[in-house]
Order: sequence, then structure tokens, then C-alpha cells
Amino acid sequence: MANFTLNGTAIKNPSGFDIEYYTISQATRVESGDMVMDFVANKRKFKFKYEAINGLDMNNIIFLLWSNLATTRNCFSTLVYMEDGMPNTATVYSGSIAKSLYRASNAANWIWNGVTFDLIEK
Repeated sequence: MANFTLNGTAIKNPSGFDIEYYTISQATRVESGDMVMDFVANKRKFKFKYEAINGLDMNNIIFLLWSNLATTRNCFSTLVYMEDGMPNTATVYSGSIAKSLYRASNAANWIWNGVTFDLIEK
């Protein structure tokens, strides 16, 4: 099994992968000045980093994240990843995708570095 898939398609393993866990709450201050909060949900943010990735692999990731947007208006993708030897699944949407051109040795396959993007749980 691939370490990472988007919508059922394997993507290149990142050189760095971090998970942030956070709690979403609805908070407000009451008349006394105290903070009150209501729990909404626990969510995860998946942080991908590629030190170097070729254009074909980069375009594959972008295609998988963007391919259904124009026709279905569905902004969500399914991420499957391995954690501690077990597959985990999350429904995610993409944050911005940053990349820097490293080398364009030929028109067909550029190399990008410093690629980072977050996939945020629905």
C-alpha cells in the first residue's frame, strides 16, 4: 500500500509530514468578563513538505486536489495515510500550495523545491 493516497490515487511520499491536532470551539466573553466556550469538534491539519519534487508528481497532486472543483463544486478530497503502521482516512480540503522552481532542465519535467501545503480536515 502506498503511504499516501488522494482520492484513491497514490502520491509521492513527502520528505516531511506533520500532523497538528486542534480543538474548534465557540468562545465568547460574558458580562462578568469570564470566557465561556462550547466544544465544536476536534480536527487535524496534515502538513506536507517536499524538499524536491518533479513536475509530473507535483501536477498529479494538484490535479487530484483540483480536478473535481469545476464540475462538482466538491472542495473535499479523501486522504489515506499510514500512521504507526495503520491506515487512517480523513476528508480534507487544500490550503495554499507553495512551490519554488529549482530547475527547468527541459520543458517536460521541471523540478520544484520548498513545496509545502496543508490538507485540513473537514
